[in-house]
Amino acid sequence: MFIASEINPLIVRFHFMAISDDRQRIMPMPRDRINGEPLAYPEAVLLTNPTNPQLGGEVDDKYQYSCENKDNRVHGWISENPPVGFWMITPSDEFRAGGPLKQDLTSHVGPTALSMFTSTHYSGKDLNTKYRNGKPWKKVLGPVFVYLNSISSLEDPTTLWEDAKDQMSIEVNSWPYNFPQSEDFPSSDRRGTVSGQLLVGDKYISDKPMWASYAYVGLAAPGGVGSWQRDAMGYQFWVQANEEGHFLIENIRAGHYNLYAWVPGIVGDCRYDVIIHIQPGSDAKLGALVYEPPRNGPTLWEIGIPDRTAAEFFVPDTYPTLMNKLFINQSTHKFRQYGLWERYSDLYPKHDLIYTIGISNYHQDWFFAQVPRNMGNHTYQATTWQIKFEIENATPRTGNYTLQVALASASASELQVRFNDRRARRPHFRTRLIGRDNAIARHGIHGLYWFYSINVASRLLRQGNNTVYLTQSRSKSPVGGIMYDYIRLEGPPETGPSVE
Repeated sequence: MFIASEINPLIVRFHFMAISDDRQRIMPMPRDRINGEPLAYPEAVLLTNPTNPQLGGEVDDKYQYSCENKDNRVHGWISENPPVGFWMITPSDEFRAGGPLKQDLTSHVGPTALSMFTSTHYSGKDLNTKYRNGKPWKKVLGPVFVYLNSISSLEDPTTLWEDAKDQMSIEVNSWPYNFPQSEDFPSSDRRGTVSGQLLVGDKYISDKPMWASYAYVGLAAPGGVGSWQRDAMGYQFWVQANEEGHFLIENIRAGHYNLYAWVPGIVGDCRYDVIIHIQPGSDAKLGALVYEPPRNGPTLWEIGIPDRTAAEFFVPDTYPTLMNKLFINQSTHKFRQYGLWERYSDLYPKHDLIYTIGISNYHQDWFFAQVPRNMGNHTYQATTWQIKFEIENATPRTGNYTLQVALASASASELQVRFNDRRARRPHFRTRLIGRDNAIARHGIHGLYWFYSINVASRLLRQGNNTVYLTQSRSKSPVGGIMYDYIRLEGPPETGPSVE
């Protein structure tokens, strides 16, 4: 982790922070946080008497400025007098932990600029780098590029951000750098290439394999399906495929890898089972690979979009007294506001969420996180959501059904699933205690991805009205809970009773 900060804390000239084109603002000073009101955890502070009065009443929390690895290329600070910028540029993700969707800190009050190589943020201890049993390990972290730029006092200071983005593009195109002399940092001619095309085979969608349009395809250490998101020790190399699923991964370090992928709009994780051996200068052409996602029968109904986030679900407005003005009227960043978990108890003070297939709309009627209900006096109550649906024109007697459940996040939670019997002593399915990503408290719309394919015996369903009960049974923390990515009920193979 690299930290750049003003040398003299009494003379802070860098007040304007830029993370991306749509996340830029004037920031409070360190003493504003010291003089502010602490909130639910130390990182979150209500600015009660800030140096800049225009910031009064806002919440400051460094996690509101987190970013996914794939989008975290340049961020930093601008001084208006003199007009100078300093920037943290990370030209490659190959040495970062957790893959392209891993979220981490960027810049925050200080002024502070971070280059995060690894952490347990938004993942928990599942992403810890562990050293044990005398096993040798080494890894090159970086290099990263610290960029300083300046303009004349007659120019617009925000042009420093545009220049920083241009410099970032130069650095990305210069990777891997040719100046490191270490044998542990191979130059481009000592690296390899992998190319191919990824297709999706799902006969319930198409008779022929479909393009895996804009799939994320990467090489990471050999492991199980989806193991890349918990890998901190190895290198990872990711690209996004084109519309036809073609991909080209360049500048791969020599080593042994599995090829992994996930496809926006398609549930589950893909892994190519063959170990790929990369040698200096090698060019592996894999041809067409077909990913067969989890599927046992036709879709009866579905909730959400399989994109590994809860972004499509209902994200409430925060409290007027606890907002960050940067995110007002920014629907794509609304989830970054502080305290949204408390809004569930406001909206559902006595009874939990009920979602009716064919009537409810998941954009409006499915809360983005299933959290405990606040009962007052620092006590919380487990919550049970209901999905109501009908099976008509056929009695579900033959063949089993499948409930596909993808979670975008889990923190100190346990999901229990029951069918048509809320009081069943034993749930028909349970995850047991899962997750430590803390994404709800840290204003993330996802953490680690979890997937469950739940077998549903036909005797558990009936003709007519049915209800799926989803219980998040752990209630020790107000920010413990789960975020759903996608839920789908499938009928028995090759059959499909109508559903309303």
